[in-house]
Amino acid sequence: MKKIFVLTIFSLFAFIGSSNAQVAKNSWGFDFGLSYPHAISENAGIVDNINYGLYAGVVRFFSESVGIRGNLKYQNLGFKQTNTSPWSTTSTTVLGADVDLLYRFVPCEKASPYFLIGLGGIYADNSANNGKASDAFLDYEFNFGMGVSLKLNKKWDVQAEFDYHTPAASNLDGNWGTTGNGILGGRTDSYMAFNFGAVYYFKKGADSKLCELYNGLPNNDPVDYERIDNIVKKNIAKVGVNQDQVKAAVLDAIAEHHKMEANQKVILSGVNFEFNSAKLTAESYPILFYAARTLLQNPDLKVDVIGYTDNIGSARYNKQLSLKRANAVKNYLVARGVDAARINTIGMGEDNPVASNKTAEGRALNRRIEFKVHK
Repeated sequence: MKKIFVLTIFSLFAFIGSSNAQVAKNSWGFDFGLSYPHAISENAGIVDNINYGLYAGVVRFFSESVGIRGNLKYQNLGFKQTNTSPWSTTSTTVLGADVDLLYRFVPCEKASPYFLIGLGGIYADNSANNGKASDAFLDYEFNFGMGVSLKLNKKWDVQAEFDYHTPAASNLDGNWGTTGNGILGGRTDSYMAFNFGAVYYFKKGADSKLCELYNGLPNNDPVDYERIDNIVKKNIAKVGVNQDQVKAAVLDAIAEHHKMEANQKVILSGVNFEFNSAKLTAESYPILFYAARTLLQNPDLKVDVIGYTDNIGSARYNKQLSLKRANAVKNYLVARGVDAARINTIGMGEDNPVASNKTAEGRALNRRIEFKVHK
């Protein structure tokens, strides 16, 4: 049963692994699923029958990463008493409620590992053990666990989770007193649970700016370019590079290679695109930032933004793609404050290559942008 349960989880995750969804700043959701509980006791072993359970509750995420969850649960635990002769069996029905703090490690990814820690209360009812009457009790427990959450769409997540629960009492297995230390050193009975379930988000806040991913620049795309530039600068600082030196080097390179004068054609070295896409590569943003600043400092200059592709694909398709790339650059410059009337876009397709299309490096160079500057 356990193997089937685990295989089912991995099969479903593999099936939906290509999905994508946007993360919200905050959200409310219904949380529900099935459990495979597994008891731990120094006094007992696990019987060969099927343990089972289910849970349902509400989850509240206060940010992309941090949330709190309240669940009600039902679980049936099976034991085999190893301190009797002959061995006898015991089953325990557990009704409980848990409140757990959740932390998602990479909330912007489709699949995010998460950690939980919390407290709960249980009502446990043991069936007859060695001819004795059943015994029921109330107790509190400590919980912790880890899991993986996978986004299906804006409304649904699925998740697989491992939890560990340590009730304060030692009668979970129907036998008072624990003869030795438990798995974490505690002298009480405990149990694990392998959970597989789903979250349905019935209320979500605004889309997360933290998780915005750049997927091209269509017309009127409200991309926060200031944030992108700050991320580039922050990452430069993280790796121990002197930011002023980097900025000075970029300015020198632009002054030398990208100087904009009337009647001049300039290749914006470093402004490149991904294969078969109008998506700018990461290194393009600092160059375009300073190109926009140069245009703002020279308001009398107008430019033709000319897009190019490599030679893969039909000439007609490449013509259209090159125009999309030119428009992507124009959108960036306009977002930085350059008057749109000063910018004309042209798509040249695979014409006029500056490098060989026979190599990957050459094709990357041919996927370029040129400025033709005029008054």
